[in-house]
Amino acid sequence: MAIPIKHEDAETVAEFPGLIERCHFCQSQTRWWHENTNNPVCPSCSKLHKVAELPDWGKAIRAYKRKQRTA
Repeated sequence: MAIPIKHEDAETVAEFPGLIERCHFCQSQTRWWHENTNNPVCPSCSKLHKVAELPDWGKAIRAYKRKQRTA
C-alpha cells in the first residue's frame, strides 16, 4: 500500500521558504510529508514504499503533545 502524504501548508512555506527536506528514500528535495511519522517522502517514493519502512519520528512528538495537554 502506498504511503499517504500531504504537502506543506502555505503558512509553513511562507515562514521557511528556503527549507526543503530530502526524501527519506531517494534524497530528492521535497515538500511532501507522511504526517504520522513526520518523515519527508516524495510523491514518487510514496507510491513505491510502505509506511512500515519509515522510522516513526512522530512518536516522540505525539508523546510530547499528549504531555502538554495533560499538564
